[in-house]
Amino acid sequence: MKIVTYLAVALIATGILSSCKKGDDVSAEDKQKAEDFKANISAKQFRLVNYWSDKAIDYDEEDGEIKQETDLWPYVSNWIKDDLNVFDLNTNKVTITQNTHKYANIADETFTRDFSVGADKNGAYLNFVNYQYEPLQYRIVEFNANEFTVYVDWHSGAKVFSKFQVVQ
Repeated sequence: MKIVTYLAVALIATGILSSCKKGDDVSAEDKQKAEDFKANISAKQFRLVNYWSDKAIDYDEEDGEIKQETDLWPYVSNWIKDDLNVFDLNTNKVTITQNTHKYANIADETFTRDFSVGADKNGAYLNFVNYQYEPLQYRIVEFNANEFTVYVDWHSGAKVFSKFQVVQ
């Protein structure tokens, strides 16, 4: 009887572990989305053109004022608004050209940062930079030949979206 019990427990445990592993699998659709996205962004100049959230949030929690907003464009720093971003798939570097407005900690007109595109169990992603040019992972929402939209999860449960367009 004990052998049957141990065997039953072992089979149940194996089933549970197998189902957990399947949850880590990356879907073929997400892998393809990441590959298509990479091809789409290669060697084009992009500029941020919109910034918003799907739910009203108090974006600047340290200003002493509680505002619930979805239009977050007014919070985008001027140095980000005029940046040009060019993604090089050969080096996995994004070249960022600062124009009139420069980030105070980076005097160079042009500099590079690492980036990558991939997929995991949560979908396709873009590892890029935040407003201080530090690494941040975004989820890819949609893209076409002229633009792409990504988001990050906000701590309140909202999604904060960034839309980039090609600059000719």
